[in-house]
Amino acid sequence: MRKPKVVLNNWSVIGHSVVGSLPYCPPEAVRLCLAGEVVGHPSFDDGHYVTTSPLVGSGSVRDGDIVATANTLYLLEGVCPKYKAWCDANSYRVST
Repeated sequence: MRKPKVVLNNWSVIGHSVVGSLPYCPPEAVRLCLAGEVVGHPSFDDGHYVTTSPLVGSGSVRDGDIVATANTLYLLEGVCPKYKAWCDANSYRVST
């Protein structure tokens, strides 16, 4: 099965606990996900804000960055300005 390629605008990286909403979660139980507004997703209207399932891979393409989850490929376009500011303040490099 081919994964659909979906555009993700106004995106950020977030942590998602695999053990639920415990007040103290060990770092090994946190998986990285994306959050943002989708365009071209087969299950959501364009502009719908989503949180993805955990990330399984990434790579660069000529037109932008591609990030994979178990079922979908996300083309990252337009990082969230607040997330970008946080990354800059904490010396993390992020694609724009």
